[in-house]
Amino acid sequence: MRKRLLVTDFRVPAPDQDSGSNSTMAYLGILSRAGYEITFIPQRMDADPRYVAALNALGIRTACAPAFPALEDAVTALAPGMDIALLYRAGVSARAFDIIRAVSPATRIIFHPVDLHFLRMRRQAEISGDPALAQSAQNMRVRELSLLARADARIVVSAAEQEILRMELPDTPVTLIPIMRPIPPEHAAPDFANRRDIAFIGAFAHRPNADGITWFVQAVWPLLVARGFPGRLLIAGAFVTPEITALAQENIVIRGHVPDLATFFDGIRLSIAPLRYGAGVKGKIVSSLSLKLPVVASAIAAEGMALRHGEDVLIAGRAEEMAEHILAAYSDPALWQHLAENGYQTFLHRFSETAGEGKLLALLAGFQQDGRI
Repeated sequence: MRKRLLVTDFRVPAPDQDSGSNSTMAYLGILSRAGYEITFIPQRMDADPRYVAALNALGIRTACAPAFPALEDAVTALAPGMDIALLYRAGVSARAFDIIRAVSPATRIIFHPVDLHFLRMRRQAEISGDPALAQSAQNMRVRELSLLARADARIVVSAAEQEILRMELPDTPVTLIPIMRPIPPEHAAPDFANRRDIAFIGAFAHRPNADGITWFVQAVWPLLVARGFPGRLLIAGAFVTPEITALAQENIVIRGHVPDLATFFDGIRLSIAPLRYGAGVKGKIVSSLSLKLPVVASAIAAEGMALRHGEDVLIAGRAEEMAEHILAAYSDPALWQHLAENGYQTFLHRFSETAGEGKLLALLAGFQQDGRI
């Protein structure tokens, strides 16, 4: 008999718009191919029919409006009899968790925070000096740790976050499964000589992206211009705000939403990830590595990924250091090629669906082996 799996997340995945959607789709694809009967419930019930159709193509049922007015209604109706529930993000999971325990006590719950929200919020509060945000981060910490402790299993994507949880919840096992992306099809991409410009990609509804690229334009870009940097900065991503639009200037182009990242990256020489705060693992880095595009990243952006500076990526601290690394990789074909090749191999061995599929399936199979489903 096929095992029945309930999945909840903020919205129906929109892989062309944000990294989290790509990660959710990777899981759904793997679990669908493995034979699980999957029902997906989004918090946002006004689902885009295009993305619902993509789930339907995988054989996944989507429970949204008009059939269900709210997530709670769908969970109450559909959770009974489910073998496993995979709950994403603290805010969404908090709305579903206790309902599942009440209406279907035998259902095993896996909580996947995506990233530790309290860690990201705490870091943002430290940068902004906002005491209200610091309190919100503490409140989120209590919520996330409660969900993690009460779940039957829990997943994190970052080795750094796994270590944090070893200290916060020493008696609670945490499974590390780095974010996964499909292996792109081989195609003839331009070589170093035929590439130009640097690019930032990120959904701007996610505050660390807006903050990071704003800081880069204010603190790093003038250093590059002063040193004669010959390329442009292309800023791409969904949900462009007036704040992002205002960053445009000579040789800084706001591209906005790019539906095909591989095509966009084909002519780009470097990808940048200048985040000042955040948590989890950054999809923008993983996607760049998967497309053999070298990355210059801040230490926060590269955190928890076990990436080697000078081998897989270039990791910078201060603005001056980031400018130096960009100029070096942009002007040195040998360094560029070294980073492109090593970064791609790291993607294959650590962040591809092929690398992570076995870990995910083993976690779910463990429930069956110990008799819990």
